[in-house]
Formats: sequence, structure tokens, C-alpha cells
Amino acid sequence: MQQREHHTLYSDQTGKVSALANHSTHPVQEWGGELWELLPEELRSIENPQTAIPAIAKDARLMSLIENAVRSIPTVHRLLLRDARSLGDLRPNSIHLVLTSPPYWTLKEYRHSEGQLGHIQNYEEFLAELDRVWSHCLNALVPGGRLICVVGDVCLSRRKNNGRHTVVPLHASIQEHCRRLGFDNLSPIIWSKIANAAYEVDNGGAGFLGKPYEPNAVIKNDIEFILMQRKPGGYRNPSLAKRLLSVISVGDYQRWFQQVWTGLTGASTSEHPAPYPVELAQRLIRMFSFVGDTVLDPFMGTGTTSVAAARCGRNSIGCEVDPHYFKMAEHRIRDETTGLFSAVNIQVQEDAQS
Repeated sequence: MQQREHHTLYSDQTGKVSALANHSTHPVQEWGGELWELLPEELRSIENPQTAIPAIAKDARLMSLIENAVRSIPTVHRLLLRDARSLGDLRPNSIHLVLTSPPYWTLKEYRHSEGQLGHIQNYEEFLAELDRVWSHCLNALVPGGRLICVVGDVCLSRRKNNGRHTVVPLHASIQEHCRRLGFDNLSPIIWSKIANAAYEVDNGGAGFLGKPYEPNAVIKNDIEFILMQRKPGGYRNPSLAKRLLSVISVGDYQRWFQQVWTGLTGASTSEHPAPYPVELAQRLIRMFSFVGDTVLDPFMGTGTTSVAAARCGRNSIGCEVDPHYFKMAEHRIRDETTGLFSAVNIQVQEDAQS
């Protein structure tokens, strides 16, 4: 195992993921009262947040001040080169949000690397292996914490399915498996996006969509599901400073907290076959966590979730099994967080592959 750190604020020399959850992922908590000092001066005398927060959300000037303050919060980001099925050493009740996009069963052209779940051919076996990851997430989440899973269904062309076009309901399978594991299933968000036809059509071949302009043509698969799974438990009681620094503007609130999302285009697939845009990750992180929280992505890919977490004043743990994508994520996170006012601590742990 190799471990190295960049921009170190809070060193963790143990190499244990549990140690990260114990202290070094929570620099904001270590500050104590200093988090309060980041608040705009006029917000420090608030006594009744229930009435103050709605007013703050409508004040563009105050929201701009809060946004700048959040960019000053130091964050810690642990990158783990390992199989997500080996995350059993995450400390229980230490993760506030899990945000990820799991491998798309047999649909995407993933690189060949040991432990790549996307290469498993049997659907039930694929789901069973995902369950191992979701179980670790359930154990690590705080009570009431969410597992948010961005996933699309899998279209099988006639060529690959005995002459019948079918859709494998991956989103529904994940929902049902998570329910059996003990998650509370909540309403998903439907993300309307332009699907990548190169991965839906069998080598771009004609005929996949049936006969155009006639009955019984195939409906285009151009949505993804943002699944919401919650660990049972009560609501959190964050400090007033954390609540104020996590306020969402009225405009964003009205756009975000609805079930159908439009206007967010999919990220480029030139470097990874199944990315989601950083704007989507930032939106979800702000919707379902507070500043100083820790966000886990067990299928990190090129690091979108960690980049978004840093920009939102959250810490992160990212796990990736493919060494190529892992290196890309490390460089990307470092490059794309240089414009923040705060120090970003990147801790890299390269486990032996199992």
C-alpha cells in the first residue's frame, strides 16, 4: 500500500479509512468556533433560524457572501485505489451522503481492470455484487443519511436478445435490492438528458429503433434516474453555523426540489464511458448535506463527486478500482480545486489489488 498527501492540513498517517472518518475528514469540526467566524457579520446575531433562513434564501447579496464563505472552508479528500466491495473498514455512522453512479451492466465499454463490476455478464450476479457495496454504504451512513445513485436502464438490441428489443430495469432492481438491505426508498428524480446513442445502438447499427413513422417503434431512452435511498433514523441536528452556511437560494430551491430535471446535459464520454456533470453532483451535494460533511463515492471514476464536494465545502472519500481512472481523478481534483480560497487536502491511498 502506498499513501501520499497533498496540501496537508490534518495528517492521517495510519492509512486506515476509519481514521479518516474519526478526525481528519472533519477539519470544520476541529475548528469549533472558527466556523462561526466565516459567517457574514450580519448573520452572527440570528436567534430564530426558522424565520431567518427563508429571508436569507431570498437575499441575493447574503447568498453571495455565504457562497464566498463556503469556498474558504478547508476540506479533506481521500482517494482509495481499491474495489468498492472492500469498503468494510469504513467506520459506522461516519458518512453523511453517498453519491455515485454504479457501473452500467454490460452496456458501457469499461476498461479491462481487475474487479470491474461492469464486466459481469450475469445480471443477478451483477446485482448481488452491487449489494455488497450498498451494504457497506448502509453501515457507514449516519442515520437519515442518503445513498443517491445516478443510473439509467439498459437497452438490449434485437441483435443481442434473440430478435427482441428489451429494456433491463436496472434502476428498479437497485431500488428493490436496497429496500431488502434495509434502506428506505424515496421518490427518485428523473433526469431528462440526451442519451449517448453510441452505447444504446449496437455499434450504431440501423434497425435498433424499429421502423420509423410506423406503429410499435421503440421509445428513445433519454432519461436517467437519480435514486434516493435513506438509512433509517431521525433527522440531524446540525449547528446553526452549518445550517446558515448551507442555505439554498430560493431560485435554486424551486428548480432543484422537483421530480423532473431538464437543462443539465450529460458530461463528455471522451475520458470515461459513464460520467455525470459536476453541476449535477454539486446540486445533489448541496441538497442533501451540510458544509463540513463527508461525501462517499464508491465508484469514483474520474473524480467528479470529489471535485463537487470541495467546491461545496464538503469532504469526500472516493474509491476507484481502475488505476487509469484513479490517476485521472487525482490530477483532476488537484487541478480543478486550485481556484478555491481554502486549502484542499488530497490524501491518496493505493491499496494492493485483491
